[in-house]
Amino acid sequence: MSKEAALAQLDDSRSQNNVKGIDISGLDLTQCDISETSTEMLKGERVILRGGILDLAYFLDADFTAANLEGASCNQTAFFDCILYQVISPNADFSYAKLSASSCNESDFSSCEFDYANLWASTFVDSNLSDATMSYVEAADACFDDANLTNADLSNGNFTGTMFRKTNLTGADLSHGNFTNCDFTGATLTDVCWDNAILNNAKFDAGTQPNK
Repeated sequence: MSKEAALAQLDDSRSQNNVKGIDISGLDLTQCDISETSTEMLKGERVILRGGILDLAYFLDADFTAANLEGASCNQTAFFDCILYQVISPNADFSYAKLSASSCNESDFSSCEFDYANLWASTFVDSNLSDATMSYVEAADACFDDANLTNADLSNGNFTGTMFRKTNLTGADLSHGNFTNCDFTGATLTDVCWDNAILNNAKFDAGTQPNK
């Protein structure tokens, strides 16, 4: 599909909810505005949306494998049951986004903003979230196994039941967060800030239980 045809279909989706099967795979949509579009089963493998505007867009069951979202604005964007595998998105803004039940594994989310986002039941296995801000997120039942969360801000978030197995949390801020029933086994916890964090029934390796 050509860039012009794809953008025309996306524009139509602003007035027609959940337009199905739009294919933007491999297109260069750098700095394009696809905000407030509404699609289902969008095909976005390897699409380049660097610096793009996706604010308030709605994606259901979309595939963004290996997409480039570097510096993109995804404020209040909804990604429901989507694939964001090996996505390149440093410095993107996902504030207030709804990134629920999605697969975000092996991706680069370094220095991204996720403040107030909903990450419920999403997976970030082996992803880079170093220096990301994730304060006040709703991230119950998510999975950050083997992820890099060095110097990330997870303060005031709800991470109930979330997995942090073998996660690198060096220098991360977990203050005032709810980490009830979380699993931190194998995690690197050097210089983590645990101030007023809730750790009821959380699992740790022997000798690594924090003294808050």
